[in-house]
Amino acid sequence: MVDRDLLLRKLADLDQYLGQVSEYRDITIDQYRGDWKTQRIVERTLQMTIELCVDIANHIIADRGLRVPATYSGFFRH
Repeated sequence: MVDRDLLLRKLADLDQYLGQVSEYRDITIDQYRGDWKTQRIVERTLQMTIELCVDIANHIIADRGLRVPATYSGFFRH
């Protein structure tokens, strides 16, 4: 059975990460390229977001007894 509370916590984290990375949506590519700190913040936050989405997908896949995808992209197909 899907752990509803776990998924709700993960979705709350996802919402937080998306809010954090959205603070950088108005910077230009030149600003991004010129600021290594901004690059780290954006890239790490996106990495955590992707990992969280894979974790959520893994939880649902395990609950439904589905085949575990061989690649990350496989988690998001169908």
